[in-house]
Amino acid sequence: MHSEVPRSRRSEDATTPLRSGPLNPNGGVKTLARLLERHRWLMPLLLWLLTLMLWLPGLGNLPLRDWDEGRVATVARSSTSLLPVKWQQPYLNKPPGLHAPMGQLIRLHGEQEVLVRLLPALLSSLAVPMIMLVRRELGGPHQQRRALLTSVVLMTLLPMARHGRLAMLDGALVTCSLLLWWGWLRARQHPFRALTAGLAGSGVLLLKPPALLGLGLIALVVGGGSSWPRWRGWIGLSLGLLPGLSWHLWHWSVRGDAALLMWGGQGLARITSSVGDGHGWWTPWVEVLEGGWPWLLLLPIGLLGAWRQRHHTAGRWQLGLLIGSAALVLPLRTQLPWYSHLLWPPLALLCAEGLDQLLASGRPQWVSRCWQGLGLALSLGGLATLLIPAPPLPSISLLLAGLGLLLGGQAIRHPLTQRRRQGLVILVIGWGLALLALWHSRLWLWELNESWDPRPVATQVRALPADAPVWLKGPTRPSLGWYAGRNLLQYRKSEPPKGLYWLVSNKPMPGCLPSKKPAAGEWQLWRCE
Repeated sequence: MHSEVPRSRRSEDATTPLRSGPLNPNGGVKTLARLLERHRWLMPLLLWLLTLMLWLPGLGNLPLRDWDEGRVATVARSSTSLLPVKWQQPYLNKPPGLHAPMGQLIRLHGEQEVLVRLLPALLSSLAVPMIMLVRRELGGPHQQRRALLTSVVLMTLLPMARHGRLAMLDGALVTCSLLLWWGWLRARQHPFRALTAGLAGSGVLLLKPPALLGLGLIALVVGGGSSWPRWRGWIGLSLGLLPGLSWHLWHWSVRGDAALLMWGGQGLARITSSVGDGHGWWTPWVEVLEGGWPWLLLLPIGLLGAWRQRHHTAGRWQLGLLIGSAALVLPLRTQLPWYSHLLWPPLALLCAEGLDQLLASGRPQWVSRCWQGLGLALSLGGLATLLIPAPPLPSISLLLAGLGLLLGGQAIRHPLTQRRRQGLVILVIGWGLALLALWHSRLWLWELNESWDPRPVATQVRALPADAPVWLKGPTRPSLGWYAGRNLLQYRKSEPPKGLYWLVSNKPMPGCLPSKKPAAGEWQLWRCE
């Protein structure tokens, strides 16, 4: 009779009175994976909620920025119908797609900065779940995991979050572009998707009309003729475009040829000439190089992987979206930092491909080593600014980002896949906490450091009689007009005002008395004869 060999009791074989089978340490993970697979909209929804938690804090802790925030808010408050107005004059630069709902929110609940920025921030944040849906449709190996990584990359990009929080049109435009491409990807099989693409096109027409030409061309060319919708899809696409096209036709019937300015002088003309206070051609390159961290190091890996898969849907679309978006942004003669917003989704798609390879194989290790070096530098910089008196810097933000990169980069070098994934979680948590700390540092909107806070002077202007003429000497400040609640006239030395008037200036003027004891270089209100 054979004797039974005793076997050591292991944790996975353990049973309890309430459990008759062996314990499975991965059961919870597998159950969650099955739940997410069964409810495909659950993960995008959770990511959107996480994005709101990361992007919304501190929305109202800084005044509105010039130019765009002050102008957008002023138009939103002035427009009481679908015809955009600025200071009782027709506003011909942009349609009312964002201005109209913003104006309604302002009139109902007040003019606080957090309310002015809330709707644009909500629309911008939808780009995070939308890019997950787009990446799922591109297919390929590990599409679910890569879709999740793409959303995480986009959510934690500083320019995407920072400019998405502002009262501007660019974040909503990115969301509409992703919705358009997502609808187009399955429009041939599902006419409803073509309708969705058309509605996204209407959104673009009501934000920045000329952009639809480029975004639509990207879909037509990158997808190829085999992806074009069938006749039912074209009907759905046309129905979706109907609201945007109808508004432009109505606008033209009311305002005549002046309505074409948003297509020409304020639209396509930006390709051939500089409009307003545009920056140089280098602006988008600088934005990508300074704002793509920490994920930018993964871009070469993603580009190489996409090139190898260029004959497949995923690789073709990743390369096509990057080339198409660059073709829309880089040739512009009018360049501002937020114009590069369209580049971040294709960059996130490519960087996520490199991140997936890094997590799967641990290579190339130079990426994680660079993260460690950058993390060490940021940690030391954060500590130094805490201990040594220096100009105001986001010390806590630097320290948190540095610790996340240092510890996460170390774990990502581990030979075990599970430890590498834990390292990514550490990195993302550290970077996310750094963003939250930055929002509360009052330094997240650094363009304001280039000028002066308009709110003290605006408070003095609001105290004047409604018919008192107020002039501004110096650069135009739309945010000053917003806070003052009136249109400030531009002072010209060659044509000085006559009679009694009020002047906003940072220098003494002959015949003018300051509203308070002047300080050198301080902007304030002067009473002039």
